Parts: sequence; C-alpha cells; structure tokens
Amino acid sequence: FKVADSQVASRWGNILEFRGFDLITPNEREARFALGDQDLIVRPLGLELYRQAACKTLILKLGERGLLAFQSVPRNTEDVRAFFALDSFAERIIDAVGSGDALLAYAALALYSSGKPVVASVLGSLAAAVECEHEGNVPVSPKNVVDKLERFERLANFR
Repeated sequence: FKVADSQVASRWGNILEFRGFDLITPNEREARFALGDQDLIVRPLGLELYRQAACKTLILKLGERGLLAFQSVPRNTEDVRAFFALDSFAERIIDAVGSGDALLAYAALALYSSGKPVVASVLGSLAAAVECEHEGNVPVSPKNVVDKLERFERLANFR
C-alpha cells in the first residue's frame, strides 16, 4: 500500500514522482506545479492529475474550500461518480500547520482498512479540521476525530 504527498511549499517536490500509488494527497498549488497549469478550473485540474499520476485515489486538498477526491472507475468511462467534493469540517481555523499531515495519516489508514475513498476522505478531512482548530502542529487523537464526527452527526440530525 503506497501513499504520497509532496511539499512544494517547503521544497521542490512533484507529486507526479509517485505514479501508480494507492493514494496521493496534493494541494491545489502542488497539482498546478506538477501539471505546469495555472489556468484549468479545479475539477479538470484534479482529473488531469489523477490520470497522469495513474493512482487509485487522489485527494486534492483545497484548504478552506474542502477537497475533491478522484477514485478508480472502470477503464474508458467518464463516470460522474469518479469524483466527489467534500466541504471542510473546520469550524474555527486557528492554525493550518499540520492539517495536511493529519489528513494524509487518517485518510491513508482509513483507505487501507476500508478500501473506500469516501470513508478515507471524510476521516482525513475531519482530522485536518481538528488540527486546524489548534495552535501549532499537535497530535490528532482518534477521540478528537470521533468527537468531531459526532458533533456533525448531531448537527445533521438537528439534536
């Protein structure tokens, strides 16, 4: 099970160096850097990166706008279910440092154990939100993620 992230912000990394991986998690800037494209809108940008990376799952991090995830579908199809969007779960952003790492860690474990990109994206996004709501890069415990999930579950059920 191979997972990768790149760090264009702190060094010259290119996510396309990790072709064929099970999961890659670049942000929009890293995707644009890898493709050398500043003009595409986000969905086609993510789709092109997904195709060139030949990965099984791509989670394109969009900061406060959430994420787009692209997943494997049968070859030669343009299935609309090949991607989905997920809003950010962050309610009060204090410091985004470490949020990408939290997303990567939780998404990778969830994808490995469940095989489901939706589950991986939700849990990764919840972990990133927890990280954003604290000062500094602090560990995100499973309890933190479960608490955040339960809060949104209560809100969805209007309790």
